[in-house]
Amino acid sequence: MGKKDKSTKQEVSLNKTAKFAVLDAPGISQPKVDAIATKSKDKDGLQGRRAKVSAGPRMDDTTTKLIGGESYEKRTANPQWLEAREEAYAKISARREEELGKKTPVAIKVVMPDGNVLDKSKDGETFMAWKTSPYNVACVISQGLADASVVARVTYENYVSDYDLGEDGMEGEDLLAEAMEQDGDENAAAKAVLWDMTRPLVGNVSKLELLKFDSDSDAKTVFWHSSAHMLGEALEHLYGCRLTIGPPLKGGFYYDSYMGTNDAFKEEDYGPVEKEVQKITKKKQKFHRLVVTKEEALELFAGNPFKEQIIKTKIPDGTRTTVYKCGDLIDLCRGPHLPHTGRVKAFAATRHSATSWLGDTDNDSLQRMYGISFPDKKMLKVWKENQEKKWAMTNIYNWNLII
Repeated sequence: MGKKDKSTKQEVSLNKTAKFAVLDAPGISQPKVDAIATKSKDKDGLQGRRAKVSAGPRMDDTTTKLIGGESYEKRTANPQWLEAREEAYAKISARREEELGKKTPVAIKVVMPDGNVLDKSKDGETFMAWKTSPYNVACVISQGLADASVVARVTYENYVSDYDLGEDGMEGEDLLAEAMEQDGDENAAAKAVLWDMTRPLVGNVSKLELLKFDSDSDAKTVFWHSSAHMLGEALEHLYGCRLTIGPPLKGGFYYDSYMGTNDAFKEEDYGPVEKEVQKITKKKQKFHRLVVTKEEALELFAGNPFKEQIIKTKIPDGTRTTVYKCGDLIDLCRGPHLPHTGRVKAFAATRHSATSWLGDTDNDSLQRMYGISFPDKKMLKVWKENQEKKWAMTNIYNWNLII
């Protein structure tokens, strides 16, 4: 196993960027900017919070430091608990579908960045709240635009009367501190929010932006966040790892897993992981968003002590949060995500390391695998070539220091 940091009580290090709270990882640093003054009470639950880049969960100190126990004993492909989790998900999903059936679809309009107002599909069907998604709107412009867009950035003019933030799992604290810094404005409807391309809109939209990977940093973040979920799915399939957190980074992503005290990732694991992700890509698994209660979340993640600790500590009683599903991977997440896994055309496992739960060396040891992904195989080829050049330049620099 890799060597763990000898420091004690180490907390996850955060840097504030202009948009996100971003996790500092070895070799990756973020630009420093002045923290924006905010009122946490005003921020909580705002629809405009773009919870996209994880800083890791922050929890109160607990007396029990080692919680992994026997939740992972040995590498087990497709463990039985995957099926049990899917069964629990299906039951919860049925309850949410019943709630959705009580909503009243009403006509809405969508304003594009150029000022063009859209309110009907190409077939002349009126856009409706609870039914029309950003993808549907994009199709009015062109199918190519719809298929190339990673995520939508939505600024609501207003919400429909039967939309409720709490019911939608958008109130309260983001479980992984995945929050955009806000200016304290209490008018949630005036905030832009990243929105799944396939998630139905819930009000009139004063501005809808369709974001692509190659031209928008938010789109890259969402793309890599979805890729982290695919990595997590592969790790569960191959080894039965107990997943903890899997955030996007400025240039890629990782997933931390609990693998007991006698197991660790090796370079030999990269190939199987990449092949498993390729299978997931070919299946074009849809990313499904589901709102869950605290009790339902605990039912979904029974047996994973790390997810259970996040839920028990971070979700207030009587409130809701959200999970996302792709294939049989189900994870606590604010989202948004790609429409489906087929968008990730190129994936590579890049490195691995040992770390600790919550960055505290008194806690359980975790295994981290990093990855990178792109919507085009040529992009991955260029990325690898650039990495080789950087490595060569680093070696030349180090050699010059020696001589």
